[in-house]
Amino acid sequence: MLQANDALPKNLQELATKITSVQALPLGSENAVPFLMIKLGVENEATIAEGGISAEFRASIFNVKFKEENVALCFVQFRLNGSEKHIYTASYDLHNEKHYSDCFDLLAMEKYALLLVTDNAHDFLEFKPVFKADFNPQAMINGARELATDYDPGLFLEVSHAITSQGATQADLWRFLEEMAPFEKSWYGAMQMGATEI
Repeated sequence: MLQANDALPKNLQELATKITSVQALPLGSENAVPFLMIKLGVENEATIAEGGISAEFRASIFNVKFKEENVALCFVQFRLNGSEKHIYTASYDLHNEKHYSDCFDLLAMEKYALLLVTDNAHDFLEFKPVFKADFNPQAMINGARELATDYDPGLFLEVSHAITSQGATQADLWRFLEEMAPFEKSWYGAMQMGATEI
């Protein structure tokens, strides 16, 4: 049910003003159900209120060799209503315990909740992923994490930014990540990154 944003806790009200229109912002898990915040335009309020939102997501899991370290990260992209105009990206540092735990819960492929916000209002919607594959995404992020070295968190930010910059739009990024970590390779890719290029 669509409600005014002032009904949200203060911290979520603040996040709703800061989040960009391309981010999926992890908010943690409750009873192993991961929550993420996504910001939509005010023009989408009627669609949210009518419950006319569908969601799908795909993960892209990487080990990236950079500055003599092995960075383990996972991007999860959400696409609403199958639209290239509504793609949102979350990035997880798999070497970070909290990030890893949040990502692990999401990749259980059981259910997740999105807090959809606009400048004025919000709604919580729960989704159940449709996932049929012969690989376990949780095992894939665990394997990537095991290959990681003990790098500084700033290195994750550098690598994450370099990868997400490969797409001029979120739709371009969706295609780039799909090519680099395709479904048939269990959503996994390994790469070397130099100071100026991937």
